[in-house]
Amino acid sequence: MVHFHWSCVGAALFMALFRSLIRIFSGEIQFRGTAAPILQAHKPKNSDWIGESNATNLAHQNALQAVRLTNNYVAEKYWQMSMFATLFFGVLDPKTGILSYINGGHEPLFIVNQDGIIKQLLNSTGPAVGMMPNMQFGIQQVHLERGDILIGYTDGVTEAKSPDGKLFTDNKLKEIVEKSANSASELMERIKDNLFNYMDDAPQFDDITILAVRRNY
Repeated sequence: MVHFHWSCVGAALFMALFRSLIRIFSGEIQFRGTAAPILQAHKPKNSDWIGESNATNLAHQNALQAVRLTNNYVAEKYWQMSMFATLFFGVLDPKTGILSYINGGHEPLFIVNQDGIIKQLLNSTGPAVGMMPNMQFGIQQVHLERGDILIGYTDGVTEAKSPDGKLFTDNKLKEIVEKSANSASELMERIKDNLFNYMDDAPQFDDITILAVRRNY
């Protein structure tokens, strides 16, 4: 999930650039050697690796280096344009539910259980991507249990306005999320319906993007 802070057609072009760079760099193997010492040297922020498989953890670590490489490429090649993006990039192991991620200045993502309880907020682990070269982006890991939904959004959701100019707000979004849902699509539809009913005929000033993933087994 990428959210740009720029305007006009340029934002769409840089969106394509960032996505392409993330895809290319995440497919490269950045580290060589024995898994254990590499993982020890690049532990998740404020914790240890929670995945039981060193091979899986190392694969996640390698893929997430795409954020650092993308940051450096954009900052060095396009610094004169003052272009940057907030970004959430996660790598999920569907067998275990282990999610390794970097949140580069993006809105917090929610992990909601099947009863509608927000278990965790996935807050920023680093700055927005592309502002300056050699910035530090911390990796974090969480575990999605069966029935958990991971949901992310751009600030176009919480900053959407009603016809009288009032913001939708983080609190209103949390109220909608904190109700049980049988699927990720059901939760997304609930948010969408509430959001567009709130906006009514007010103009949309920013992109509105919502992403949700549910672990079913």
